[in-house]
Amino acid sequence: MTTTPLPLDAHSASLLLQTAALAQGIPADQLTPDKRRALMRQATPMLLNASAPRLGSESQRIPLLGRSLPARLYQAAADAPHAEVLCVFFHGGGWVAGDLYTHDHACQFLAQHVGCTLLSVQYRKSPEHRFPAPCDDAADAYAWAYAQRGQWGCTRVLLCGDSAGGHLAAHAMHTHPALPVAAAWLIYPVADMQFGNTSYTERGSGPGLMKAGMVWFWEQFLGSMEPMQDPRAVLMRQVWLGKPPPTVVSVAWHDPLHDEGVDYAALLEKAGGQVTLLTAPDMAHGYLRQCWVNDSARAHLLAAIASVRELLRS
Repeated sequence: MTTTPLPLDAHSASLLLQTAALAQGIPADQLTPDKRRALMRQATPMLLNASAPRLGSESQRIPLLGRSLPARLYQAAADAPHAEVLCVFFHGGGWVAGDLYTHDHACQFLAQHVGCTLLSVQYRKSPEHRFPAPCDDAADAYAWAYAQRGQWGCTRVLLCGDSAGGHLAAHAMHTHPALPVAAAWLIYPVADMQFGNTSYTERGSGPGLMKAGMVWFWEQFLGSMEPMQDPRAVLMRQVWLGKPPPTVVSVAWHDPLHDEGVDYAALLEKAGGQVTLLTAPDMAHGYLRQCWVNDSARAHLLAAIASVRELLRS
């Protein structure tokens, strides 16, 4: 399906520029991982809506071999449309930034509109914990959550993540093919290292995620920019021996990751998966976090949620 691009939504662009302005005047060599994490947290209040409804939530710890991961559980009401579904969510932030706070409002939105219980997982970050540590955390946390789903009144699992979190969700479902996933939703996932493709060359200068920033994130994650063939790092290297779970892939036209998201959707479909590819033609990378404050972002997310709910009903 061919997508006709639209101009970047003006309000969405304004939000992205406001976020970028927080880093203005900071020398590049001072934009350390800790500083980038702080900036992402500092930008979060711009995306909050004080009147938005809230589900009850509680802190969790995920006990894994040799480490324990923070998590937050958003409990669906008993009469929610998919109360029996546990959504395991991995946040974005280039494997470096992002946490339970930066994505709390997005998780509220997803849990409420999908109508499910949601477990948001905070994995270990690079460069302190480089590849494959975030991948290991995602795969192990997913297996743990799957085993624990009954204690929250859930029988089925939905895997979800945005950006680097979309990469981790896709890795988790590929690692555990024996654990049946009711559906997956990958939101502008990181899937490849092809920095010369069309979306990088034509749409890699912002606003929002830029090519230079994505290269930096990969360097923090891998420790170098040597070509990587490991499918844990590069989703486009995956080989599926069985059929992938039914998956919704959401991409944004004004995003350097657009083309690799489209390519990964094609890889899943070629492997026999049922794939719904949805393009937001007026959005840039990161629009999930604009869910409560931008009308167009909200509309695209609700359309994707309708597709996810259709998969959950089938």
